[in-house]
Amino acid sequence: MAGAADPAVVRIEIDETYYRHFTGAGLQFAIADAGLEPVFVRSMADLPFALRVYPQAPLFINLLGNDYTPTDKILWLNNHAGGFAQKQVALLLKRQHETLVPELLLLDHFLTVVDNVCVVQLHETLLQLVVNQNRPHGDTATIERGRLTQMEKSILRLLLQGADIRRVSQLLAINYKTAQGHKMSAVRKLGFRNSAQLYKNLNGFRALAC
Repeated sequence: MAGAADPAVVRIEIDETYYRHFTGAGLQFAIADAGLEPVFVRSMADLPFALRVYPQAPLFINLLGNDYTPTDKILWLNNHAGGFAQKQVALLLKRQHETLVPELLLLDHFLTVVDNVCVVQLHETLLQLVVNQNRPHGDTATIERGRLTQMEKSILRLLLQGADIRRVSQLLAINYKTAQGHKMSAVRKLGFRNSAQLYKNLNGFRALAC
């Protein structure tokens, strides 16, 4: 099943709480009101099969779901980033991670939806996924990116996986002080006051209930 036969939205996980209502918006209402025909995927493990069956369907990915940690999902998406070159993707995440998450992902294009978005904005995002479905991704209105250098992003991704900055410097084969400098540059660009605030956000992201 491909092309016109694809459904409008394929979602990672069927989480009834977030499907019916998440803080500030009704996902079920927005999907129904938009006239979409979503296919629900119960877990990350089932996603590859859904992507084979519906190769063109856009994805609405829940980073607040209940099977894998948000960190695992970010790593999975990064490992499969090459397969999303022509696919529209939207991510549901907490507002406090809205700045951090885009810098952790290797995806070239995606939309974000925060957990307290109003239903009108959610409706517009879902429609944008469908409207942009067959457009080249360079023409889509997606999140602004590129504020961090590739080295800064690499350091953040390793920190997300639990490495400390000394281990990061070893893995990237750079001087410890150089790694510290890149980390502090990322801290400033992301609007954090200090390293402690960065680590608090990374740890909070890893510790989200799943």
